[in-house]
Amino acid sequence: MSTQDKTAVGSNPAHDTPIMRQYQAAKARFPKHLLFFRVGDFYELFYDDAKTISRALGLTLTSRNKGVDPIPMAGVPAHSAEPYLARLLRQGFSVAICDQMELASQAQGLVKREITRVVTPGTVLEENLLEPRKPNRIAALLAAPDTAPGASEIFGLAVADLGSGSFFLQELRGAGALRSEFARLSPTELLVAEKSLDASGRTLQAIPNLPLDGIALSLLKSEAFAPGEAHSRLLQRFSDNGKDKLASAQLKKLLKSQPLASCAAGALCGYIDETSPGGKVRLLAPQAFDPELFMELGEAAIRSLELLETIRARTFEGSLLWSIDRCCTPAGSRCLREWLVRPLRDLAAIQRRQDAVALLVEGSYRRADLRTELKKLGDLERIAARLSAARATPRDLVVLKDTLLLLPGLRELSARASENSGMLESAGPAAAMPAGSPLGKLCAPLDGLEPIAETIADRLRDDCPNALNQGGLIRDGHDPDLDRLHAIASGGKGWIVNFQASEIQRSGISSLKIGYNRVFGYYIEISHANRALVPDDYERRQTLTNAERYTTPELKSREAEVLGAEEKIHALEQRLFLQLREELAQHVPALNAAGQALAELDALCSLAEVAHKKGHVRPALNNGGKIQIDQMRHPVLEDTIPAGELVANDLNLCAGGLSQTDGAASEKNGAQIVILTGPNMAGKSTYIRASALCTILAQLGAFVPAERAEIGIADRVFTRVGAADDLAGGRSTFMVEMSEVAEILAGCTSRSLLILDEVGRGTSTYDGVSLAWALIEHLHEGAAKPRTLFATHYHELGALEEELPRVANASASVKEWQGEITFLHRIVPGASERSFGIHVARLAGLPDAVLARAKDILLALEEDGVRRIADEAGGADKKSAGRARKNSKHDGQLLLFDAPQELDPAIRELVQTLKSASPHEMTPVQALSLLDELVRKARKI
Repeated sequence: MSTQDKTAVGSNPAHDTPIMRQYQAAKARFPKHLLFFRVGDFYELFYDDAKTISRALGLTLTSRNKGVDPIPMAGVPAHSAEPYLARLLRQGFSVAICDQMELASQAQGLVKREITRVVTPGTVLEENLLEPRKPNRIAALLAAPDTAPGASEIFGLAVADLGSGSFFLQELRGAGALRSEFARLSPTELLVAEKSLDASGRTLQAIPNLPLDGIALSLLKSEAFAPGEAHSRLLQRFSDNGKDKLASAQLKKLLKSQPLASCAAGALCGYIDETSPGGKVRLLAPQAFDPELFMELGEAAIRSLELLETIRARTFEGSLLWSIDRCCTPAGSRCLREWLVRPLRDLAAIQRRQDAVALLVEGSYRRADLRTELKKLGDLERIAARLSAARATPRDLVVLKDTLLLLPGLRELSARASENSGMLESAGPAAAMPAGSPLGKLCAPLDGLEPIAETIADRLRDDCPNALNQGGLIRDGHDPDLDRLHAIASGGKGWIVNFQASEIQRSGISSLKIGYNRVFGYYIEISHANRALVPDDYERRQTLTNAERYTTPELKSREAEVLGAEEKIHALEQRLFLQLREELAQHVPALNAAGQALAELDALCSLAEVAHKKGHVRPALNNGGKIQIDQMRHPVLEDTIPAGELVANDLNLCAGGLSQTDGAASEKNGAQIVILTGPNMAGKSTYIRASALCTILAQLGAFVPAERAEIGIADRVFTRVGAADDLAGGRSTFMVEMSEVAEILAGCTSRSLLILDEVGRGTSTYDGVSLAWALIEHLHEGAAKPRTLFATHYHELGALEEELPRVANASASVKEWQGEITFLHRIVPGASERSFGIHVARLAGLPDAVLARAKDILLALEEDGVRRIADEAGGADKKSAGRARKNSKHDGQLLLFDAPQELDPAIRELVQTLKSASPHEMTPVQALSLLDELVRKARKI
């Protein structure tokens, strides 16, 4: 409760009524959550909660007390509260729901109310409140309290996904690593200690640039992260308070190796338990995340390569995931998303996935049958999570039963898909799936779950409602007491039908009818026109505009019998359902494992479907340093550009420290660094992005868009692509660019792949070229020697091919005819001489006057450059001048070395000597001596 709420309580009798005291007690349990307080048919919110929800949802703000000190109030209908909850969760709010635990008609005084449900963005499990195809993660973050000056800060991170039960810990060094991990995880809720925030209340002090957009920030007391309390929570939950010796030993080892992360994990466990009043959400024992198992993709790579969403519109359509996601189930899409942001580095693990995809590609008919069956399945992972938290609904259990009954057929189809291709068409009923087949181990968890389905089918009706208090849940014949009550209720209803007929005959009123409502129960309704015919023993119950409602002692007796039976039926059915749900919760681990297996099977089928439909090939992966892809295509543009218009290109790279030593680049081995020049719009960026995307696809186990591919496994893919500033952080576009380059140089290895686009363009020409030149030299001569694609408009860099043996030039070719250019989108060997910027500007729609003036200026600059180079060549003829121009690396751009500070050191020394000389103060002898010295130096130069 806010300070305002507390001060209001007791200041006016209206604030201290029994129902408001009940509200205040509930609010005190969850002071930072919006409290949905059930009053009749509405959930009401009071005080600041009412003002907040009024702003967030556009609801009308009213008041409970119209007097001197009104209580702000707003509410939503209880029967349609879910859409309001979904909107609040998307805005980052958390909600505690306080329900009525008894009927008002049965209450002894004030209706009993309890917190039955707490909904937060990271702990929500209800299907209608979750995005089905995205994981829903909650994270807890703790920064090291004391960090030495100049050292990288260490962060402890604990992450859980309640939908799958996964729970991972890791410690990260530096804010950059943390930002990258957040880009991969995309948590919906983050837990931090209150003291972690700065004065704005929204930014974390230690990491001001952490992307928190779309993440609900929940503040916990600092004590929740204390080692003693946190470790005690973990031991209690995962080792039965130390009674499980093996689990206790493993957990203590983890806590010792990850002290910061384990404190965050303890705080996270406490928060999850606190927000699950109805049951204990199942979590797997925490595991230390091992980054060595996966390719590292940083925040910049995920964003600039558009793995999950496009850069400009931030839409799913147009991303790499969009192009490969053909999954039939939401769980499959979540699995594929995880594979995409965490490609594998272990060769054997990648090849196992490739083997499974290859089988499914080859067996297209079996794959089609599998996909048809997968579309019928429910989301086992999330149903299992709701079972463990005691939140599964009757419809959840019906879907669970229907899904489990489909698994034997799915297993048979998988077994047939695992057979060799020669037997696919002739195979009869499949025998047991070969244990060593790629799909055999994957589908093993699908066995033995039929008894669970049979249990549900024996007890639960197929057409049961989703509410627990409406009846119609349990099958006839399951419980004798329930059957007896049904007989009483159905017999009573039959009696009422007969009673109506007899009363019509007795009274002579043909329009007489018997009805029921929740307030008055059963009644006899007679129109005013027939009032004179009403028998004397009828008792008036209610007067309407056109009729009167009556009852009789006999009808009241039967009403009590029927309604009593129905109430008992509802209570008994609810109790039997809860018993069934509790029994099924014992099978949650097996159901969760089956759900994960189905998700992986669906993801593999999706990759196979894409490979088959688009003609992708299986890449040959190894631990070498080579990346050679023949006729490579961009995997997303395949879906957006008409067939036949997408140009394929070859890629040939080889790391300087792997598979190739310090020898020169060759056509067979490929270059370590490819400097790619050419005009805008010609396909440079498409080419380098396609190279990275194909590498990522290969390491997640997918096939790649090419005719042939050999890929040496990359430990990291780094990108420096696009222009973006960081105004909030006070960093210019060029500063952001240089920061990203610094991170790349600090983190790359010989197994990394670097995608660098227009590095150095955010500053002056001389500064930019100098930085780009030095960067290429460092990548070539440094210890890492990573595979690098370097797209640039600095044509001077083409000279590095002659100076550095593992550097090769390539260019995006264009065809020029009568002042017009055609982009061929073909990458060819050799450097480009021009960027055709004015031609591209014409395509963009710049005015003709601007274009004409730009041409004049360009010609003048080029002529000036040729003149200067000719002078440097000693007045040679035009052909010699052109050769000098090429040797001087000028290529028609502004001269790099025409500034005094860029002159040869010996010439600069001569210039400085002349500048410092004072002829008017020299004697003739001194002047001759200086002239003699200058002549001798000039001849040496």
